[in-house]
Parts: sequence; structure tokens; C-alpha cells
Amino acid sequence: MKNNTFTIAVIGCGPRGLSALENLFISLQNTSTNCKINVIIFEKTKHLGSGPIYRNNQPDSNWLNISERALTIEARPKIKINNSTVAAFPSYHQWTKKPKQEILNNRHEVFPKRSFFGDYLRERYQSIAKVLEQENLLKIINQKVIEVRHITDGLEILTINQSTYKAHEVVLTIGHQDTVLSDQLKAWKLHTSINPNCFAFEETYPIKNVLAIDYKHKPHHVGIRGFGLAMMDVTRALVNANGGVFKIINEMTHQMSYTSGPSKLKLIPFSLDGLPMACKPLNSEVDSLFMPSKADLQHLETVLSRVSKDKSYDNGNQFVLDAISNIASKQFIKLNNKAYPHSYSENQLQAIILKYLSEDAFKHNLIVPTTQPAQDIIQSYVHMASATKPISLDYCLGQVWRHCEPILYKTMSHCNLKDEVINEVIAIDERMKRYAFGPPIESLQQLLALAKEGTLDLSFVNDPKIKLVKDGWLLEKNKSTIICDIMVNSVLDSPDIKKVNTPIISNLLKNEIIQPVYGNLGIETLPNGLVVSKNKTQNNNIALLGRLAKGSVVGVDAILECFGPRIKDWSDGVCNRIKQN
Repeated sequence: MKNNTFTIAVIGCGPRGLSALENLFISLQNTSTNCKINVIIFEKTKHLGSGPIYRNNQPDSNWLNISERALTIEARPKIKINNSTVAAFPSYHQWTKKPKQEILNNRHEVFPKRSFFGDYLRERYQSIAKVLEQENLLKIINQKVIEVRHITDGLEILTINQSTYKAHEVVLTIGHQDTVLSDQLKAWKLHTSINPNCFAFEETYPIKNVLAIDYKHKPHHVGIRGFGLAMMDVTRALVNANGGVFKIINEMTHQMSYTSGPSKLKLIPFSLDGLPMACKPLNSEVDSLFMPSKADLQHLETVLSRVSKDKSYDNGNQFVLDAISNIASKQFIKLNNKAYPHSYSENQLQAIILKYLSEDAFKHNLIVPTTQPAQDIIQSYVHMASATKPISLDYCLGQVWRHCEPILYKTMSHCNLKDEVINEVIAIDERMKRYAFGPPIESLQQLLALAKEGTLDLSFVNDPKIKLVKDGWLLEKNKSTIICDIMVNSVLDSPDIKKVNTPIISNLLKNEIIQPVYGNLGIETLPNGLVVSKNKTQNNNIALLGRLAKGSVVGVDAILECFGPRIKDWSDGVCNRIKQN
């Protein structure tokens, strides 16, 4: 590499790659250097800025699970680059051209389609990339990277077609990576190879693969492994492919009816516990019932920040449970007659919440019973989300938890706590995602309409026995049976780094350039994003931003984190190293 050129490689150009590119040149404005900056973006797809998750050519059945109101992605400032200027780019709210009050004080929360949000990301990317390319500062390589390795004067990137590129810095902004198939999925794959009349899909996305089968003119029983957000996306896509139609019969709550298409379609979801996700509140007014006061949120940050610095702390996630349960008990009291009837004090409510958070099987008359049919649980969530019936303690806690998560993520990322403690914090946050990461109320209303009409069969939702048979898969639960000729896996694996089988990660592990954090959750990184190498003799200018940093960073799955402060920490670090070059 030329001495007067400093090359930075960005591997992956979805939202995080876009944010990394923006932050890099924002930081460079304030960096004095004689080096010529050269950026190479590696993105295996054509979806620059959005990545494949938010690509434009996807079904409208794929929805975001974050409301438009909560999409508080800030505007990008004007950036001066050499003799050119990258124009400022509006925030997401400004870009929609909707009046601010319409977004903030809505009658119904709007949950954008993924492709629509992708339009914003692509426009934002193109507005900076065009100028960078004109200035010869940016090069795009549409190839899959399979290895990053150390060489004498920096780093070398190897792509799938054996092309090599050199860089001083590499940042991985890759999202979900393929993992080793479970024994169950391996068996399904083998089963379909010898039984041509049944089909198994290892992944939900891209949904176009699932839709390659004719659902409109031929009857099918589709088993869906998983009972979360992806299950709802694929359900919408399948009933649309079948020619089915939803009709809103209650404008206030979005209650719906469903009319099926010409051929018989049966959808059979199932999961290990059979529990549905709770929907988010209907609108900003209902959501305000769960919003902690500024004083409570400030106190939460103070408490979590103090504990996060204590290397000797050894009481698991109890400090998080204590802090958030204290806030949730206050909010439940404030609900007054909107809550389940009770006569408990704030302290008594906190004790109930702590018991619930500590014991998966804990039961209480203020908590929605999980032993009732899934359809009844879904209906109760819809009632509470629209505040048309009293609100349970667990639903209140889940929505309060959602409002506390930004502070939780901020204080727990790159903290001084023991790995075991962080692992427990992540575990309880994952458990609460059934409430905090829930879908819009429309998704659950669709499930209810489908169940009432008969297309959706929830009889097997709680961990059925599954047997491979000639015609597909025989599901059995409570003496009922059904045969599915199609199986769709809608479960997104957690980022267990030892199970990831993509070449780039496998090679980094093999070469001891990266190492997993406690419990193999993800790759260990420093606050500036640089990976912690197992080989201490290497000068590691390799950074990782995103999902695979789970453990070092908490809250990696949230879209807002793609534009969060961790990206700026990385770009500032790069600029400091450029000055030392």
C-alpha cells in the first residue's frame, strides 16, 4: 500500500455500514492528516445502505416491529470533503414529510413496511456515496468476503472469487450470519431430499423462496417452526399468496375478519413454549401509560452506571431486576382503574414482579396465565394494547421494560462487570423481548382473524411431537394429529459465535484474530469496536460493529443501535490511528 494512502475496508453495507461510512467522514472533518483516505465497501448484494433485510424487492407482508414514532434516527449533518460537500440528510421523521404532531400524537401507531424504511436508508446512502465516488474516495466491491488476514503492512481481504484487497483498517458491519443447522433441521433437509412431495425451508427470508410454491390453486398444510415476528411475516405472505383477504371491522382496535382464498391453506405454528408475543400499544396515548417519568429514568441510569463500573459485583442481574421492577410497580399503581383490580402496595407489587422475573413458571392473579389457549392469550394482549380492558402486571412490566431498554443498553455495553453477570443481564432482556420487541396490534388481530376462520391452527403451538412420515411431518399434541407437507423455519438463531459457519467468521476464529465472550454469545470487542484478539502479538486494526458483538455490546438487535454512539466511538478511533500513521 502507498504510504500516503490510508485504506479502510467496510465489510457489509446495511444500516450499520451506512452509519459507519457517515461517521467516518464526519470524524475526518476534524482530523488533520496528510494521508489520502480510501474506503472500500464490500457488500455481496446490490442493496447498498439497506442491506438485504430492508431491500426494496420484498413482499409488503414484511413489517418493522418498531413504530414510526419510535424511529428517531437523527439527521446527518453537512460534511465537507476536500473541495466537495455532502449535503445534510433529513431525519427519518423529516424524510416522511409527515407533520411532526401526526407522528407523535397518532390515533394508531404506524409500523412501516421494511421496504419503505429501506427506501430511506438507500437514499441516505446514495447521497453520500455519490460524492465520495466523485472524489475517488470510495470503491464498491459486490463480492462476499471469506477471509481477513494479517500481512506485513496491514490487512488483506480475500473474496469468494479469490480476489485480494489491502487495507490498514477493517470494520465488519455484517448482520445475521448463517449457523450450523440443528439436528432437527438437518433431518428435515434429508427428509425432503428423499420425499419430493414435501418441502422444508431452513430460513424464512427471503420469503420469495417460500412463495415459489403454488398456494392459490393447490391445498397445503404449512408447519411454521417458531411463534415470533418472522412467523407473522410468513403468515401474511402465505395468506396473500393463497388469495385471502383481511377486512377491518373495528377501526378503533383494528379488529379484522378474514376470507380465505380458493384452495385450502392451513398454517400450523409451534414453538418450545407456545407463548405468543405481546403487541405494542395501539397508539401514543396508550403507550404513555407505561412511560416512566424523567426522574425515574435518570435514577435508573445512575444506578445501572454505578454498578456497571464495579468489577467485583457478583449478584447476577439482580441490580437490573431491582431497578426496573421499582419503576414498573410505580407505573402499575398509576394505571388506577385501567389495571387489573388489586389492593397491593408499591412494595408488594415490586416483590411480585421480582418473583415473576426470577421464576419462569411463576403464577399470580395479576399475571396473564400462560396455561390458557394461545388464542385467549393473544386476545388479552390486544385488549390491553388498546386499553379496552384492564391491564395485567406482566404486560405493564413488558412495556416499561421497553422504555428502559435504551438506558440498559447504554450502561451495560463495554462495562466492567464480570462476563457471567453480563450473560445474566442479556438473558433476562432476551426473555422480556416477548413483550418489549412485540409486533403491532394489527399482527395479532390478523392471527385472531385467521384462527377464527380456521386457516390458522393453534392446537399444536406448544411443543408438539414431530414425526417424519412419507407425506411430510406428522405433528401430535393432546391426541390430535395433523400432517404438514411444508415446513418453514422462522427461528432466528442467537449469535453463538461457535455455531456461526460463514467463512469470514470461521477463518477469524481459526486464525485467533477474534475470540468469543463468555458463553460464546458473540465476539469480544473494545469500546471503540476493535476486536480483542486471542493472539496478543498482533496489531489488530479489525473492528466489529453489530449483532456478532453481543456480550460486549448489549442491545445489538435494535435498529436504532445501528445509528448509535458505538459507531462514532469506532470512527473517532480510526481517526486517532490515522493521525499516528
